[in-house]
Amino acid sequence: MAHGHAQPLVPHSSGRTVISIVICSRDDRRFAAVAATYAARMGDERHEIIRIPDARSLCEGYNRGLRAARGDICVFSHDDIEILSDDLGATIRRHLATFDVVGVAGTTRMAGMFWAASGIRHARGLVAHRDEDGYTIDFFGAPAEVNDGIEGLDGVFIAARRDVAERIGFDEATFDGWHGYDTDFTFRCHLAGHRLAVCLAIRLVHFSRGSIDDAWHHYAARFHGKHADRLATDPGEWITVQRRVADRSQILAAYDMNALRALTEAIHAQLEAG
Repeated sequence: MAHGHAQPLVPHSSGRTVISIVICSRDDRRFAAVAATYAARMGDERHEIIRIPDARSLCEGYNRGLRAARGDICVFSHDDIEILSDDLGATIRRHLATFDVVGVAGTTRMAGMFWAASGIRHARGLVAHRDEDGYTIDFFGAPAEVNDGIEGLDGVFIAARRDVAERIGFDEATFDGWHGYDTDFTFRCHLAGHRLAVCLAIRLVHFSRGSIDDAWHHYAARFHGKHADRLATDPGEWITVQRRVADRSQILAAYDMNALRALTEAIHAQLEAG
C-alpha cells in the first residue's frame, strides 16, 4: 500500500523556509488538477505537495502528512478546489506572520461541529462553489478583509504554522472518519490560545458541498461530547446569502471590500430588525 510522499514543485533548501501542502486524495485526476492549481498560484514561494493516497481518515492522513512535511508552514487542503489568488504563497506567509492559523471561512463563536451553527452574525468568509452551469458564491460575512477572533474554521483550506500544527495535531482517535477533523483541530487551536483568522485574500472555488448524513451526525455527537462545556449553548439565526455568477472573473469581482462590508452591515441590520 502506498504511503504519503512529497512531490516538490519548486526546488527548496534543506531548511524549513518552504510551504508544505498536505492533500488526502485517492483520485489521480483530481490530485493532478489540484496540484496544478497550487503550482500555478504559489508564485515564487518554495513549496512541496504531500499526497496521502490511502488515508484511513482525514485526521490520520493529515497527521501523516504533517510528519512527512518539511515546511515551516503547512496547508491542509481538499483535493477538489481551484485556487484563484495570485501569489498565494506570499499571501499565506504574510498572514501567518500575524496569525497562527488562517482559512477562508469560519466563525467567531463555536456552538457545535458545524461551524455555521452559531449563526450568520458570527460567520466570516466567502466561498464559491462550482455548479453545472456556473458558480454560486456563498457569503458568510466580511466586516474586514482579515477577520480575527475566529474560533473555528472550515476544512476546505487551512494554513497553519508548523509548530502550532504539531503541538495541536489532528485527533484521529475521536474523528476516525471524514467529518469533524477541521473544527476540532481549529477549535483546539483557539482554546490553546492561538490566533485564528479568516482571510479574504485567499480565494478559491470548491467543486463540492458537504453532506449531512448518519456519519456526520455520529461525529457531531462525538464533537459535542468532547467540547460540550466550551461551546455556546444557543444556536444563532442563519440567513442564506448567495449570488449566482457565470465565470471566475465575476467571482473575483465579488471580493470588493466596500460591497462586502455593506452587505455584512445589511445582514446584521436585518437580524436586529427581526
